[in-house]
Amino acid sequence: MHSQNNKQSGLALITVLFVFALISMLAVGIQQKMNMNSSQTQATLFQTQARMALLSAEDFAKAGLVFDGRRDVDNKQEWDTASELWNMPLSTQLADTSVEIYIRDLQGLFNVNSLHPAHAGSLDALARLKRLFSEIGVNADIADNIREWLTTGSAVNFTYQNYLPPYSAAEIEFSHPSELRLIDGMDPESFEKIEPYIATLPAATALNINTTTGMILKSWDVKLTVSDADAIVALTRAGTCGPLNRSNFVFETIDDFWQSPQIVPLTDKSTNPDGKWDKGDFTVKSKYFSVLIKAIIKDGPLLILESIIKRDYDKGSEFVGVISRDFSRKPEDISRLNSLVTCSS
Repeated sequence: MHSQNNKQSGLALITVLFVFALISMLAVGIQQKMNMNSSQTQATLFQTQARMALLSAEDFAKAGLVFDGRRDVDNKQEWDTASELWNMPLSTQLADTSVEIYIRDLQGLFNVNSLHPAHAGSLDALARLKRLFSEIGVNADIADNIREWLTTGSAVNFTYQNYLPPYSAAEIEFSHPSELRLIDGMDPESFEKIEPYIATLPAATALNINTTTGMILKSWDVKLTVSDADAIVALTRAGTCGPLNRSNFVFETIDDFWQSPQIVPLTDKSTNPDGKWDKGDFTVKSKYFSVLIKAIIKDGPLLILESIIKRDYDKGSEFVGVISRDFSRKPEDISRLNSLVTCSS
């Protein structure tokens, strides 16, 4: 009888220990789940806070562009130049979030959609893009592939349909520069080289001579030298940003640009019969801007947003809106894309 009691006591002890172990495991599991839920909630809150900061900064940038546009109209000084305040990086603090804003004038860049066959000057644009690619060390044949990508019914589709996975050429204008990664021959290194120089705007969008670069301007004519192109661009660069510098570093009209000593021989058919210069290809004011925003939350993540903004004040109308948003940008993209045209306070 004594031995039987000992066996029952031992079994009861084992049962108690097993139940205790099971409860402990459940408690640990619940704690881990709670910690995971807490971390997920905190990450969601951080992401939401950062996203709101990015969108708030986007609104701030839009407001600055609206102010700039209205001032231009009111003062009858409708031009945009690289020496204006919007071209200067802005840093600010929103609660626990640090925000940096960078604005680029997309009309100072080469518009690859100008290669679309429906555009009257597409062949001239193709020749210019080839020259630009050669200058920056990219295979110029890629420019031909870009035009084929934009051409309806092009045989280039057979090339892309043999890829794994297969796809077809879009045959329509690009909506974002990243689409160029799909072009035959476009490797990542080449894309990183060309992206700071290009934009994907409506095909007929003019180039702003006040915000472009010497490299892009040089692509317009094989007879335009690097030194002459840089000399023209230097007329629109104050080095610093601000309203006092603005009116001193600008082509107020395309006629002013046309009278530049470096340009006169190129637009004159008697001295440059093969030149393809058209005043309609240029402008002194811009509608399309890229706003790159970096938000850093204390003890939280870093988020980057690129917003493409259109600002239109033609014929008394007023429109300012976001065309697209891209949350996939990386920190190194900001310095890479903003390296061409900069000024300081």
